[in-house]
Amino acid sequence: MAEAPFPYEQEGFCPASLEEVAIELAMRITLSEVELIERGPWRGWIASLGSLEIHGSPRRAILLHAHGAGAGRETGFHQQFGVACAREGMAWLAFDFGYLVQMRREGKRRPPPRLPGLIDEMAQWCEALAPSLAALGGVPLLVGGKSMGSRVASHLMQALAGPMPERCLECSPIGWYALGYPFHPTGKPEKLRIAHLPDIDMPGLICQGTRDPFGTQEDVQGYALPERVTLHWLQDGEHDFKPRRSSGETQQRLIASAAHVLAHHPALG
Repeated sequence: MAEAPFPYEQEGFCPASLEEVAIELAMRITLSEVELIERGPWRGWIASLGSLEIHGSPRRAILLHAHGAGAGRETGFHQQFGVACAREGMAWLAFDFGYLVQMRREGKRRPPPRLPGLIDEMAQWCEALAPSLAALGGVPLLVGGKSMGSRVASHLMQALAGPMPERCLECSPIGWYALGYPFHPTGKPEKLRIAHLPDIDMPGLICQGTRDPFGTQEDVQGYALPERVTLHWLQDGEHDFKPRRSSGETQQRLIASAAHVLAHHPALG
C-alpha cells in the first residue's frame, strides 16, 4: 500500500485499503458516543484514490463530503462539522480532490481543474466505497460538500439521473446537500449556477448563511429553485457560517445547526 505523502503523514494518515474502510465503519456502529469521541477520526491513505477521513458512526446516514476550492477537510470548519455530524449519529467521510493533494504537497496554491474532472473524481469515490457501504446493510448515502464541493455533488446527482458509464451504476446516493452553495461567483450575480438543479430527481438540502456573498438570502429568494431543493438559512452567517459578533450567534452553533438539519434531510424521511 502506498505511503501517505507529506503533510498527510503528519496528520496521522496511514496506508489503508477499502476493506479496512468497511471494517472501520462496521466497528463504529457498535461504539457509544463516548467511545467514538475517545477513538477520534480515522484517517487512511488509499492507493489510487488518496486521503479519506471518517468521523462519527453510520447509524443514521453516511455523508460523502467534498471540500471547497481553496482548502480541504483539514480546516477548522470541516473538523467542527465532522464532530457535529458524529453527535447527530452520522458518519462523515471526507476526501481531498487530487489537485488539492498536489497543492498541499507542493505548498503552492493552484486552481481546481474543470468541473467534469471533479465530478468524475467524486464518482470514483462513490464507486470505490460502494462495497463498503453495501456491507453495512443499506445505510443511506448522501453526497455533498462545502461550496465548490457541493456544486460538484449536485452535478454528480444530475449525471446519476441520466445515462452514466456502467461503473457508476453502483453509486446509490439518495440525496445531496450543500454547506454554502455557490449560487454565483462573488460579485457576479448574473452568472447563476442553478440551471442543472431541476434535472436532479433526488432531494437536496442547502444550508446557507444569510450573508453568504455567493448567494445571500435576499438574492436566493428571487431564484426559481425546484421543489426538491430545501433551504435552511443560518442567521447572519457568511460563506463559512461566521456571523457578526453583534448577532449573538457563533460559527460553532451554526455549524451544529447545519449538521442537525442534515440528520433530518428530506431524503432520510
